[in-house]
Amino acid sequence: MRVKVCGVTRPADARLAARLGAWAVGLIFVPGTPRFLTLAQARRVRAAIPKGVLAVGVFRRPAPGTLALYRKELRLDGVQDGGKLRIGSRRLALIEPRRTDADRRAGRTPSEAARRRAWKKAASSRRAAVLAGGLTPENAAQAAAARPYALDVSSGVERRLGVKDARLLRAFFAAVRGGPKIR
Repeated sequence: MRVKVCGVTRPADARLAARLGAWAVGLIFVPGTPRFLTLAQARRVRAAIPKGVLAVGVFRRPAPGTLALYRKELRLDGVQDGGKLRIGSRRLALIEPRRTDADRRAGRTPSEAARRRAWKKAASSRRAAVLAGGLTPENAAQAAAARPYALDVSSGVERRLGVKDARLLRAFFAAVRGGPKIR
């Protein structure tokens, strides 16, 4: 199962994700979000991503020319813009559980029912689906059982915003692989 570790803000976290077997590392370029990286910060994180692990830039309606600049400067392998994810010439369906307005206001992750609906949608998708939103070590095996193309985890493996927790990352990868959960 492919895993994209998104919202990586530190080189050490990018290296750990790669060592654990990450398929991709996501760098967020959406101003005003907690995991936003400047181009200078992103260069340091990008330098820590080894060959064989994809670097994906995450944008939201970028200004004209921004994508081309970031792709060139950071040698991005893929771009995620809103609900669209493109790796090279391949387009992937990004499927996320819907959060209610109350969830968003309270900063909560999607409900279990919303996650299950997204997993069902991923399982029946005709396109290669990347399942994201609300993933944690506790539900990673269930999400992987939907057989998406990849899982996309971010806050579910953090000890605080933008800082990945090594124990949670290890537990997530172990759960995806069907191994014991590491507490």
